[in-house]
Amino acid sequence: MLDYIYRPEDQTIFTGRETELSQLERHLLGKRPADLHLSGLRRIGKSMLIKEFILRHSADPGVLPVYINMEELSEAPEDFVVKFIGWHLYWLYGKGETLPLPYLHLPSLIFQVPDQLLRDALQPLLHELERSRPDRQRLLQEAFAFPSLLAQFSGRRVLLFLDEFQEIASLTNFSQAKNILSLLRGAKDRAANVVWCICGSIISEMEAITRESQSPLFGQFTHLPLYPYTRGESNALIRKFIPQSDNRLAGLLHHFSAGNPFYLVQLLRRLNLFAGRGESLTENLIKRAFVAETLSPGGLIHAYCTYLYNISLQRAKGYGVLRSILDLIAANDDPMTQSELARRLRMTQGAVRTNLKELERIGLLHERDRRYFYTDAILRYWVAYVQHGIEAPEFPGERDLMAVMNELDRKYQQAATELGRSREEQVRSLMRQFTGQLVDGTIFGCAGEVVLPCFNEVKTYARPDGRIEIDAIGEGKIPWAVEVKWKGKAIGRKELEAFMCKTKDMSVIKLWYVAKAGFTAEAKTYAGANGIMLSGEDELQRLTCELAG
Repeated sequence: MLDYIYRPEDQTIFTGRETELSQLERHLLGKRPADLHLSGLRRIGKSMLIKEFILRHSADPGVLPVYINMEELSEAPEDFVVKFIGWHLYWLYGKGETLPLPYLHLPSLIFQVPDQLLRDALQPLLHELERSRPDRQRLLQEAFAFPSLLAQFSGRRVLLFLDEFQEIASLTNFSQAKNILSLLRGAKDRAANVVWCICGSIISEMEAITRESQSPLFGQFTHLPLYPYTRGESNALIRKFIPQSDNRLAGLLHHFSAGNPFYLVQLLRRLNLFAGRGESLTENLIKRAFVAETLSPGGLIHAYCTYLYNISLQRAKGYGVLRSILDLIAANDDPMTQSELARRLRMTQGAVRTNLKELERIGLLHERDRRYFYTDAILRYWVAYVQHGIEAPEFPGERDLMAVMNELDRKYQQAATELGRSREEQVRSLMRQFTGQLVDGTIFGCAGEVVLPCFNEVKTYARPDGRIEIDAIGEGKIPWAVEVKWKGKAIGRKELEAFMCKTKDMSVIKLWYVAKAGFTAEAKTYAGANGIMLSGEDELQRLTCELAG
C-alpha cells in the first residue's frame, strides 16, 4: 500500500509520533473536523507523519486522502490547475500505489476518468484550458472547488494534505492570480465534507499565511506543531538499527542528531557502514560517523546541508551579503548582535537589519534577545567547516580527523546549545507530556516528590511588540511559568529576581528556571526562599528520561 508515495523502507523506520497521529485523527476524522496547519523545522518528519497517517487509514471507506506536494505544482496557473486536479484523480483511482504521471498531463487526464458523471463535470474546465487565453481566475476557482466536487461524487470525506504549501505564493507572479489566497479562501468556505491540512518547511512564510491578520487565511487553521524526537523516540529508532544499543551511546546519537529523525537515520546508516568494516560501536566511532556524514562529500547530511544552503540563498535577495553573514555567525564562538555584524562586515546597521530579516524569512536564522542564531545546529556546524574548505574523507580513521574531533565537542556543543529556541521548544514539549506523574523532587531542586500537572495549553508569552517575555506558560489548575537559559555561565540571584519581576503580575503558581550551567549558591538560596524550582542540564535530561519511560 502506498509504496510509490511512501517507500517501504520509510514505512519500516517510521517511529513514535503516536501523540501527533492521535491529534490528526481527532481533528481530521472527528465529528467536528478542523483544518490543520502542521508546523515544524525542515526534515523534522512532517511529510512522513502525513504519509503514515494516510497509510493507517487507507482502508477506511469513509475517507479519501489526497496528498499533494505543492513544490511540484508551482508553475503557470494552467499547469497548476491540471496537476492539482490530476493529483485528486490519482488518489481516487491510483490510491498512491501506481505512477501518477498519466494524471498530470492534460492530453491524458480525461482518459484516466472512467466515471461518466465525473468526466462530464470536468468538461467545462477542460474546454477553458484549451482556449488560447484561458480565464486564469476561473480556472483556479474551479480547481479549488474540485475537492468538494470529489467529496460529493465519492460520498467520502476528502482529507486534503498540501505539503510545502508556501509554494502557492509563486502564483502571485501572474497578474490574474495575485489574489490566490483569497480565491482559495472562498473555495474553502464553500467546500462541503473537505478537511484541509497544510504544512511547509519555511516556517516564517507559513506563519505569515496563517497567522498574520492581513492574510485571507488568518485564523482558518488549528496549529499543530511537530517537535524533535524525545529521547525515548530516538532510542526506539536506534534499536531498529542497533538492537543492543547502550543507553549512553544512544544518548550521544540523540545529541548529535538534535532529535531530528532524518539526521539520526543518516548517522545510524553511517555507523552500519563502519560496522561492515569490522569496527565496534564506541563513543569515538559515533563522533567519527557524525564528522564523516556531515563533512565528507559522500555523506547524505553533507548533501542535504549543501542543498539547503544553496536553495535557501537562491530564493533570497542579496546572495553575497547573506552568505557573509551566515559564514560570520557560524565562525564566531558566541551568537552575534546586529551591531556586531555591522561592525565586522563594515556595513550600516540598516543594511544588516534588512539582510538579517531576509535570512529569518527563508528560515536559516532566528533572533533571540537581539542575537542571531541558526535554526539548525548541524547546518551551522557544516557552514563553519565546509564553507572554509574543510572536508573529511569518506571513511576517516581517527588520525584523519584528529584536528576536527579535538574541537568537535566544543564546536558542535556550542552550535547545538546556543540554539535557545530548540531548548525552549524541548521544555515546552516536555510540559505537554505532563499528566499528573510523580517525579523525584531533586529534578526541580526540591525535597520529596513533585507532581507534574496536566496543562490545558503550553505556549510562550510575548509582549505587544512580539518579543518573547516568558519562554513557557503552562495554563491549567496549577499554572507554571518557565525561563530557559542555555549559556555557559551559572545563573545568579539577579537573573532569578528579574524572572520574579516579569511574573509578579501573572496568575502563576509555580516558577521553574532551567539553566545549562546550573546556579550559584546565592541563587539557590534565593530560589529556596521564594519557591522557584531549579533544573540544570542533567536534571532536564533526567526529566526527559522519566517522561520517556
